[in-house]
Amino acid sequence: MQQYGVDSKIGMIVSTIMGSTETTLYTIAIYTSVIKIKKTRGVLIAALIGDIVGMLISVAICRFLS
Repeated sequence: MQQYGVDSKIGMIVSTIMGSTETTLYTIAIYTSVIKIKKTRGVLIAALIGDIVGMLISVAICRFLS
């Protein structure tokens, strides 16, 4: 952010990716502990796929808007 600035294309993409994927580990930890799931492999795979999709969509939207 110091090098490119917050209003640059890179700053917007990074901020959007961070906002769309920041709760993955939190969600896995809280939801699996609440419903007492011991095997989190499937949940982790689904969350990581969701993160990848979120990153790709973030880049596409930021490129489209700027």
